[in-house]
Amino acid sequence: MNVKKLLTLASTTTMALTMVACGNSSSAPAEAAGKTLTIGISPDYEPYESLDLDGNIVGFDADMVKLFEGYLTESEGEAYTLEFVKMDFDNIITQIQGDQVDLGISGFTYSEDREVEWSNPYLGTSQVAVVPEGSSIKSLDDLKGKKLVAQTGATGEEAAKSVENAEVVGLKNVQDIMNALAANQYDAAVIDLGVAKNYVANGKFVMLDGSLMDEQNYIIAKKGNTDAIALMNKCIEKFLASEDYAKMCEQYGLAPLEI
Repeated sequence: MNVKKLLTLASTTTMALTMVACGNSSSAPAEAAGKTLTIGISPDYEPYESLDLDGNIVGFDADMVKLFEGYLTESEGEAYTLEFVKMDFDNIITQIQGDQVDLGISGFTYSEDREVEWSNPYLGTSQVAVVPEGSSIKSLDDLKGKKLVAQTGATGEEAAKSVENAEVVGLKNVQDIMNALAANQYDAAVIDLGVAKNYVANGKFVMLDGSLMDEQNYIIAKKGNTDAIALMNKCIEKFLASEDYAKMCEQYGLAPLEI
């Protein structure tokens, strides 16, 4: 066999070995990948969830989910990844029901109209009214007959509709709601207490005393997906008993669940 043939054979053998090596390396991560649960989230609900300047989802729920990944990996004996999927709040339940995502975590509060599985609660909250600074509206009674805005599909919309003779408009995005309120397009906004505190801290809004609806926050899954809810309940139980829980509630100005 001449030198040229020897070189060709050596090259072919090397390529074959390289392909085998690559094939082995690509299959190894797949075996170690573990399980992924996808989470529908609407990152316009600071301090629960919002986007930082780099487009990353941050906030109480984001930090909680990071802890849950560790809890599940430890308790289930395999690596778990909890992956956020961004969408409008009022699309999350539809996407869950259509098997596009496994869970919903976005400041959800209980409503019997929502056909989903509910986790145990992990935060206490309420629906409150916020008005522009300098507004003549000083109390919840003053909301009667006024033009109110709330997030479409949220329980804040239900709370707003409970106000006597109020005209209620729903918008998809909380940031749009508060921008419109600042521009005096509406008399008041009905939003979650934690979200309200965050906007009031900026100095452009005032929160009225009192609650329009007392609530708790939950994680949701498709009706019948009790396995996913059981995993979340394990995490919630560990989370509530941890030092991280109290620290995070204080950090984000949210109400810890009374347990």
